[in-house]
Amino acid sequence: MPKVAALQFATGTDVDENLATCIRMIDRAAADGAKLMVLPEFCNRISWYQDLDQAWEYALDLDGPFLRTIAARARMHKSYVLINVSLRRQYRKGEKPVITVTSLFYGPGGDLLGEADKQSLMGHENDFFTPATRAAGLVDTELGRIGFIACRDGISFEPARRLALAGADLLCNSLNSFAFDEASLHVRARAAENRLFMVAANKVGPLVPEQELAQVSAMTSIPESLLYGAGESQVVGLDGRPVVEGKRGVEQVVMAELPDRDARLRLSMGTLARRQSSLYEGLKQSALTPSSDAEEEVKVALISPQGTGIEAIERAEELIVDLPENVALAVLPACFPVADPAQDWARTMQLCSLAEERLAEVSRKNGVAICTSVIEEGVHGWHHVGILLDESGRRLVQPQLHRCAMGLAPAGSVLQVFDLPWGRVALLVGEDCFYPELSRMAALKGAHCVLAVPSQRASRGSRKDENVPLLMAARAAENRICLVAAMPGTDGGLVASLEREFTLLEPWRERHFDGNINKPIMTRQQGALTVAALHPRAAVNKMLSSNTHLLRDRAHQSTDHLLQVAADTVE
Repeated sequence: MPKVAALQFATGTDVDENLATCIRMIDRAAADGAKLMVLPEFCNRISWYQDLDQAWEYALDLDGPFLRTIAARARMHKSYVLINVSLRRQYRKGEKPVITVTSLFYGPGGDLLGEADKQSLMGHENDFFTPATRAAGLVDTELGRIGFIACRDGISFEPARRLALAGADLLCNSLNSFAFDEASLHVRARAAENRLFMVAANKVGPLVPEQELAQVSAMTSIPESLLYGAGESQVVGLDGRPVVEGKRGVEQVVMAELPDRDARLRLSMGTLARRQSSLYEGLKQSALTPSSDAEEEVKVALISPQGTGIEAIERAEELIVDLPENVALAVLPACFPVADPAQDWARTMQLCSLAEERLAEVSRKNGVAICTSVIEEGVHGWHHVGILLDESGRRLVQPQLHRCAMGLAPAGSVLQVFDLPWGRVALLVGEDCFYPELSRMAALKGAHCVLAVPSQRASRGSRKDENVPLLMAARAAENRICLVAAMPGTDGGLVASLEREFTLLEPWRERHFDGNINKPIMTRQQGALTVAALHPRAAVNKMLSSNTHLLRDRAHQSTDHLLQVAADTVE
């Protein structure tokens, strides 16, 4: 079982001191037996510059003394070392210098085995650095096929997904982040959605020059204490839960033993087999801006009626009739009148048909939209179909797009959206909500909210203990989109809303920065009825920071790879 280590430490403005810190931490990890060491982002200098000339001055040459020393340390310890630095690429008089944010992977012989430029830049990084022109970052080793990304590229699902499709069995992430939600949400979601272990190394210490902390704090309205690297480096398991986790504010080596390559492959086998690349062409479209006419706030209800058959239908009617008048939408779990739909598909369809008829009547009388799913007969037999009802009957019919855990063939080929009075919605049925491609497509279509009704077997853990709350929160955060998921039982559903204020470097009036940039406001279902507030209009703003739009500035270099039936190699 190989030992892997995330090296957590601070860097400053002195390149020689930073190199000494890197060497000290590599030696420390090697002494503990680490065979793979992941260092944070921007190891050569903290990423804060007066101008482009200064950024060039502090950037490294690929064959310069800093990186030669790192290579020699990898050779000395016969270990793999992943380090991220700002790298000089091109300087021509009269032209803008080309500097990249680059992860470099050194092998036990000291050779540079692979490199990857950062694809999506964050905020002021756009003033100094050039994004990647191609997707990269995959290396074959005796430890496994190792894929690596850097910081902002892990906030979007595409780069890690591309590496998983190309055969990576271990992911690494170098971070330079003060955001608590990057460690608790995005890093872990990348592991969980691909069912791959992740080694993530983050900084501690100030991320701007110490003498400028007070000035930057005043300029950004971020407390000085939160302009420090968040730490919390971690090794994450296949379910998105940490195997081991570092502390905040402390230099340390965060180490874990992982299963060997064959065992990891067995654990993740089949994870991506049901992807349907032909469904994801919408990933290439330009992002539509969601309508600003959406409601500022709307109340939604999660309903989980107990019982089965007629009893469940009648209980659902009662719960909806008794809803407060300000509730605009009720979401019910998939095929809620039936305990096990597969026992008798014909009977299941009859119950679903009766349920829809009676719920449609309740919708007409009470003026509340209702979302659930039903089983109905189609061209290829029985199908799982999501429906959205209002006073006019069926307004959105969304067949499941991926094969159903209940054994049913998919019946749809297009993800649809529909405009309710308070905002645009998309509906994900059954296992569809576990595919990050579809939530991204909903956001690109201008949706304010995703409605999810996972199938009963999926929600009961047939997907190898899927970490549903983590994945649903990630879908909401990385797309800046509200999400409502209804699941069987009285504690499985959840509502993910959005903070109204989230763009960095802009004044916030409603909240103070607490270390979380874009952590959704989560409401977990409690009992048969849970009412929560959504903020649909908040989905309009997707500017994470200056020059950083969550959708328009996503990692386009990875998108084409997600549309291929198979990706055997990475350039």
